[in-house]
Amino acid sequence: MDREIAVCGVHFETDKETIRKQLAQLKADGVTSVQIYCHWNKFEPEARGSFSFDYYDEMVKEVQNAGLRFLPFLLLGPRYSAPDWWLKEPGHTGMICLEHGKECPVESIWNPAFRKEIERVYKAFAEHYLPWNVLESVQLGINGDYGEAIMPVVGNWPGAYHTHRGFWCGGEDAKESFREYLKEHFGTIEGLNERWNSHYNNYQEVVPFLKEFRPSLTAYLDLMDWYHGSMTKYSDFCLAAAKKVFKEVPVYLCTGGIEEPEHASSFAEQAKVAAKNGCGIRLTNEGNNFFENFYLTIHMQSACEQYGAFLGLEPVGPILPEGVAVRTYGSAAYGDVQIFHYYGNLHGQEDGRNAGTIVKKYEDLIGERRLDRKVTMFWPIIDSWAKSTQVLDNIRLAVSEIRKSYDLNAADEKMIADGCLKDTKVLVLLDTAFSTREALLKVAEWVKEGGTLIANCHPFDETCRRVPEFEAVFGMNDESEEVWGHSEFALCAQDWMGGLKNCVHQHSMIAWNKLEEDVIPIFENSARVGGENGTQLAYCAFERLYGKGRAFYFAAPLDLDAMADAIWTPSPAFRLLLEDCCREYAGEEPMVLKEGQIVKTRIGDRELVLNENHEISWE
Repeated sequence: MDREIAVCGVHFETDKETIRKQLAQLKADGVTSVQIYCHWNKFEPEARGSFSFDYYDEMVKEVQNAGLRFLPFLLLGPRYSAPDWWLKEPGHTGMICLEHGKECPVESIWNPAFRKEIERVYKAFAEHYLPWNVLESVQLGINGDYGEAIMPVVGNWPGAYHTHRGFWCGGEDAKESFREYLKEHFGTIEGLNERWNSHYNNYQEVVPFLKEFRPSLTAYLDLMDWYHGSMTKYSDFCLAAAKKVFKEVPVYLCTGGIEEPEHASSFAEQAKVAAKNGCGIRLTNEGNNFFENFYLTIHMQSACEQYGAFLGLEPVGPILPEGVAVRTYGSAAYGDVQIFHYYGNLHGQEDGRNAGTIVKKYEDLIGERRLDRKVTMFWPIIDSWAKSTQVLDNIRLAVSEIRKSYDLNAADEKMIADGCLKDTKVLVLLDTAFSTREALLKVAEWVKEGGTLIANCHPFDETCRRVPEFEAVFGMNDESEEVWGHSEFALCAQDWMGGLKNCVHQHSMIAWNKLEEDVIPIFENSARVGGENGTQLAYCAFERLYGKGRAFYFAAPLDLDAMADAIWTPSPAFRLLLEDCCREYAGEEPMVLKEGQIVKTRIGDRELVLNENHEISWE
């Protein structure tokens, strides 16, 4: 695919001279296309079939005359893009929230009538603009507040309609979809009751529920799987409908956020259906800081690379010139084919700085490339559902810590089930209480075949049961115990250790005993314990060779970002263990940052560097 540098926010509402000056400036910056929000209510305003593209034609002519291409953000699902005539039709069905039972006019993703409108409107838009030969790509705005493939969150204007962060599956169409999902997956009502520990008499009694009213945690996790899967299926439909009529023009699905459970967005599954349809993803969540951006985008980027979807990245709002350089570096390091900017971020800085020169300076860095990455962070989606939160802070901190030395992937349960670990040498699994049995068994098999696992947890499966085959990689068995009590643990030095050799003591109140005899201690209690457990050593960190691979377990606190004045002296042990394992078992030397450098990316036999002065250079 050709490089795409897209910009939105040209002041088309002003005079022609201003418009042409801005477009000429973007052309000089190396920009390739101008994105325009194309609201359904602007080009089919009066009634079904009353298409009139005059409003956008004037803008597109100016874009084309400036030697640029047109990128429509084609918005149908959100309230602010819907024509009044559609909102009044019987076919329109809004979202119903679970919290209050009230309707939001954002179109329901379970409404089959709206899918006919989508196909019809996409076809008319394509038939009008394809002959112009001006389309660089097309972005789909299918739901959410502003078009993202997520549920409504904050709305467009306060008080305009009922909206809030929450679950939007209280409608009859959603209820029926949920029942069909359960029947397909679990069969009879008796089978469902056994799985959920529930007491339903028939499927008609089963409706979506808030977490507070769940029959069991397993029931809630199944609800979340259906809820997120519903958005994925809707995304799949929209992508297929668009690709059918836009043919060879690249199509992107707009999505955003950080996969909060309420959003119903599964980044991995959205990337998978995008790839299935020969399409891409536009992810909207970047800011000015490289490591924060990396944390926010690595899961989607890894999924796009695994499944074969292309990716474009967009900021959430105002960006400093330094942030433009940071974002450019991030897209270059990923090998993204598209990067998106807002005009005001390039030419609207209050201090008068022109960030458009940054776009021009580094335009050749934007383009498709694939990286060879050996370290993967486990991305615990099931656990985030169970905890009603985004992926936890220790994972964010560990991602940043690893990224300073190695490029890495992120993999959730579905990606692992689809085989994404085949090229991974080191997998890091943190703070995860629940996962899927399928993924945990895949990880155990991967370790057996030669992988290296570093973990501080041993998750239960989606039915809240142990997975002994997974626990076995650490040497845990039915007799093994997690034991508690403040204690000092002594390092058992080994040949593979580098920096960890300098951390001779570790304080912990969590340890394990009664492990398999071949478990190798890393930190062991210097005093033998007595009482009913007999005379046994307890380990707060240990290793086991398992098949051709190995697994490390670290039970002590992770202190990845401990305050200097914390009550307990921060320990670097886990950070050093992570560093040593990646160096020893990832199969490549770490990238070493020099003074004045923020991060590096190894591309072929060279390293691309982001410097503290926000210059990008090669080494």
